[in-house]
Amino acid sequence: MNSKNGLTDKYYLSIEEIPLFNWIKCTEGDYSYVRKSKEGTEEEDVKAWFDIYDDYIRSNGLSKKYEQMLKAMRKKALIGLDYVIKRDRFSLTLLDIEIQNLKMLLDNNGQGVSIEQSLVYLSRFVGYWIRSKEITASEYFTLMREYERINKLEHGEKNK
Repeated sequence: MNSKNGLTDKYYLSIEEIPLFNWIKCTEGDYSYVRKSKEGTEEEDVKAWFDIYDDYIRSNGLSKKYEQMLKAMRKKALIGLDYVIKRDRFSLTLLDIEIQNLKMLLDNNGQGVSIEQSLVYLSRFVGYWIRSKEITASEYFTLMREYERINKLEHGEKNK
């Protein structure tokens, strides 16, 4: 009953149980959405979010998008350090370019499609409206993988 930091009763602790709506709010920085009710503390919120995100990484691994984002963040940091050391104005231009690259990566694979917008496509795919408060994060990620797999197959067949 008191597993995972003693948070089981008050918090969602895995992608299998957290509603997609709550997942979205947490990824936007409001960790209070890991709570099942209003009961909890900010410290417990962070612990629960770490448990959920660890579960996400265990289940899905680091995506190519995430690896690209980490590389872009590293490059941005190195350019920033280069500017601090050399005070070269050209480094500021490079830094600005990397910031734009990061923004593009963060904007859902650079395609400008939010999770909410992707639910429209997924709803058409499954034939009924999918509500972010009624689907878990895990179910969403599974649907997205399947949707992407079928799109790749169909796209591949058209090119043959």
